[in-house]
Amino acid sequence: MKKFWLVLSMSLLCAKTASAALPQYEDDEEFKHCVKIINDLDACVQEETKRALNMVKQDYKNILGNVKLMSWNGSINANTAVMRDMYESWTAYRNRLCSLSNAAAINAEPLITEKYSCGLYHTLHHHAHLDKILQLMKYNGAEQNDKFDLFKVYEHDEKYQTCRQQNGKSKSECLSSEIDRSTQHIKDLYSTLVRDENVGKWNNGPNLQSGNYRDMFDSWIAYRNRLCSLASWAYGNAKIQPKVGTDECILFLTNEHLSILDNTLFLAHSSLDEGFEDELGGGWVVPPVNDGGLAEGQSIPPLERRIDSNASF
Repeated sequence: MKKFWLVLSMSLLCAKTASAALPQYEDDEEFKHCVKIINDLDACVQEETKRALNMVKQDYKNILGNVKLMSWNGSINANTAVMRDMYESWTAYRNRLCSLSNAAAINAEPLITEKYSCGLYHTLHHHAHLDKILQLMKYNGAEQNDKFDLFKVYEHDEKYQTCRQQNGKSKSECLSSEIDRSTQHIKDLYSTLVRDENVGKWNNGPNLQSGNYRDMFDSWIAYRNRLCSLASWAYGNAKIQPKVGTDECILFLTNEHLSILDNTLFLAHSSLDEGFEDELGGGWVVPPVNDGGLAEGQSIPPLERRIDSNASF
């Protein structure tokens, strides 16, 4: 899926704490036809992103329209409110992450085009999660359980294994401790990013208490917690064993976010020393001067509504 995500996959191999490899998604037929007709990758990616976003919105409607969902939060109004929060926080997180990625990739252009491919990837990624949840909601016991392998592919750290083997603590206690360690690692990485010469100014604020990094963290936490609440409910309702609990889902998404941020920092310090020939015939292009992400950071409006995520730095 586009040159950017090939570079992302390669650089994830170099990331310090990468867990599971991020999936690759095939471009749809409309995109391939678009490229043949107008030969404009960015325009075609934007059109594909619109189609992917429509799929996401349809997923939300289908989930809310399933009568089984009543047992999640107890009422239609409550479920609608949580799903609305999940959509808004996911949108805010995706937009900020892709803005940061675009600032980080400025010295690697024109080898990669970050701005539109990033939004497309994360929209398709969200659709994949929601589609799996819809499959769980339709589960009737006939399908193979491994078809619903959602939020399960990650490796526990050594302290988790020690906790289970030597300390005699429960799985829940050890998972909770590992989540705390992973979340702290993410906070440390945010602190590194906000001080970084190449992407620090993207924050558009003085520190981690305010600015784009704080908004991105809060949005991600709110989205993560709501998605994992829905996913763990779907597993429990489908009575699939072994099921995925809220803590396991949270740990998976935490490690995934850590990998993405690691890659962003890696990308911010990868650059082309010389100009690059534009593959679409645009001539010899020299990467622009890096302003630390300031211009990109200033283009992101502050959150209009801060969703309570019970998280703090």
